Amino acid sequence: MSLDTTTAVAHSATAVPTDEFLTTEEVATWLKVAPSTVCRWRLAGKGPRVVWLSPSLPRYRRDDVVVWLDQAAA
Repeated sequence: MSLDTTTAVAHSATAVPTDEFLTTEEVATWLKVAPSTVCRWRLAGKGPRVVWLSPSLPRYRRDDVVVWLDQAAA
């Protein structure tokens, strides 16, 4: 099995829908930062794009977090 095939198999086993909505806590866990850091980024307009399901329910699309990470790494 080549490396590409192994990676594809491993990825498909843990694949999550790319349009999945994540909570602040889930984003923080994924990025290994405190939830308060994600909140500060959101308030400063420097974090991943946020979708408000209600005035007190911020959510992040997984794809938006990936795009934000790619831009931050560039």
